Amino acid sequence: PTVLVDIKESDALMQEEIFGPILPILTIKSLDEGISFINEREKPLALYAFSDESQVVTTVLERTSSGGFCSNDGIVHMSLSGLPFGGVGASGMGNYHGRWGFETFSHKRGCMLRGWGLERVNVLRYPPYTESNLSWLRWATTSKKKGWAGCSIM
Repeated sequence: PTVLVDIKESDALMQEEIFGPILPILTIKSLDEGISFINEREKPLALYAFSDESQVVTTVLERTSSGGFCSNDGIVHMSLSGLPFGGVGASGMGNYHGRWGFETFSHKRGCMLRGWGLERVNVLRYPPYTESNLSWLRWATTSKKKGWAGCSIM
């Protein structure tokens, strides 16, 4: 790893997402200033907070948003297959690792297959709408009031 000190936020290194063994160190005056620095930019892929005080870690966690969050470690978080890892916003969408990767790269598609066998029952949904047909349609689409889980007219 390469550690860089005396970095300024205007330096070229700070203008892009960093992939690689480079760790720029910026000096801040307070926790609030650090949180503001983070929140004024695109959401990071991961955010690492290092502190002996659990309240500092909790404050950073609660007042920022990032793809992932890790306290007092810089690498183990990404290697744990039991935790999702991925970005939010400009750093990416979705997660990978285990089940989360499967969910991210899968498409849940709603599918309804129906035959023509009950088409005579569905005749209510076609015009011309008589008062009797409308009455049945209203009853079917507001069935939650009658204790049903709901009804969809096909």
